[in-house]
Amino acid sequence: MTARSRAPLVLGYHAVSSTWRSQLAIPEQLFARQVDSLARRGYVGLTLSEAERRRQAGSLPPRPVVFTFDDGYASTMRALPILHGVGFPGTVFPVTRFVDTGKDLAWTGMVEERAQRSDGELRPLGWEDIEHLHDAGWEVGSHTLSHPLLTTVDDERLRSELSDSRRAIEARLGVCTSVSYPYGIADDRVAEAARGAGYEVACTLPFVHLHDEPLRRPRVNLSSRDIGVRLRLQVAPPCLSLRRSAVARLTRKLHRHRTWLPETD
Repeated sequence: MTARSRAPLVLGYHAVSSTWRSQLAIPEQLFARQVDSLARRGYVGLTLSEAERRRQAGSLPPRPVVFTFDDGYASTMRALPILHGVGFPGTVFPVTRFVDTGKDLAWTGMVEERAQRSDGELRPLGWEDIEHLHDAGWEVGSHTLSHPLLTTVDDERLRSELSDSRRAIEARLGVCTSVSYPYGIADDRVAEAARGAGYEVACTLPFVHLHDEPLRRPRVNLSSRDIGVRLRLQVAPPCLSLRRSAVARLTRKLHRHRTWLPETD
């Protein structure tokens, strides 16, 4: 495989917490084990935009890995020393309206999380936190203004969600070149709107990797179950190839209804 054709391993996380019993949270100790496992196996950490630029230039290292964190939970700060310990950066995607207000994160599909949360677990990152991550070498991308399912909103709101959130981050940090789509979903219209808003790279979070292009880069979602053999299987090239296979496309149609996803027409 040439450097030009090599794809980085892009991992998706949300909260980092040892006390919040939610599918969105990974305990710090288990997250550290995942990070250490990949570092020992020779992976090189990159931010999402750096990985995309090097992918296009054909200069990716042999084993590139990108750690991404959606939503902008305050607990994302717990990942900083863990990744820093092995020389990896992170890429965080905050929902900017909650950064501005400081109110608990809340959108369609979070009923169970709000009922089960421990105190403070839904608190968002503040701008000072985000600036600290940026200064530490992390990338800060957008996760839109308010976390809607972008495939269901009209064109005007789609532009606002993507453009206004990017401008808010640029105003604070001077740069914002990446976006993570809420609920991990984007169609052709959404991807084109992201291009129009000025993003260089965007990521989804599907089980089946139907698309792999700059404005729809798929990620692998990791949880507290992904340790040891299971972790090695999740990130192994044959398993990643299986996610792009016809078999995976078939099983996608058999998946049960996702209760956390907003209703669509």
